[in-house]
Amino acid sequence: MERNPVENNLVTRFLLGLAVVFGMVLGGGAVGWSLSTAGLPFGVWIGTAVGALAVFIAFAVWYGRYDASFSAA
Repeated sequence: MERNPVENNLVTRFLLGLAVVFGMVLGGGAVGWSLSTAGLPFGVWIGTAVGALAVFIAFAVWYGRYDASFSAA
């Protein structure tokens, strides 16, 4: 069974994790900012949590499919 190249290298795992965290910051910030300008109470907090969670879920689905392509071969 073949492992995907990301799992084989410590540097790529670190960089991918850093990119995911950075994407969560950007996504959470964007949704938080948009909800705060809409005037919702606690919009920044709720938007940040929802945006970061949406980015993480999207990444988890994408990476799950990517990783499964190596075990299916």
